[in-house]
Amino acid sequence: MNPKDIFNLAVRLFGLYFLFLAISSVAVIFSGISAGFSMRAILTAAFFIGIGWWMLGGASLLLQRAYPTEDSQQTNTEVNGEVSYKTDL
Repeated sequence: MNPKDIFNLAVRLFGLYFLFLAISSVAVIFSGISAGFSMRAILTAAFFIGIGWWMLGGASLLLQRAYPTEDSQQTNTEVNGEVSYKTDL
């Protein structure tokens, strides 16, 4: 297993943790506490579900940020006294 695979596994495990937090928030919603508190719990649960789902899917933006490919890296090469930049926008 290379470091990229280990990082990807860790991201997916954090995704499971966020889904666990979402389930805990849903339990608070159904406990019947005040309306203002339950609205905050609904928003918290939605946030945790969104982040957890994204991380379980692999979190491609996070993986590219941690382990960029050569195509997406910015290079700075000096050619005939001029500076040339290769950027991937």
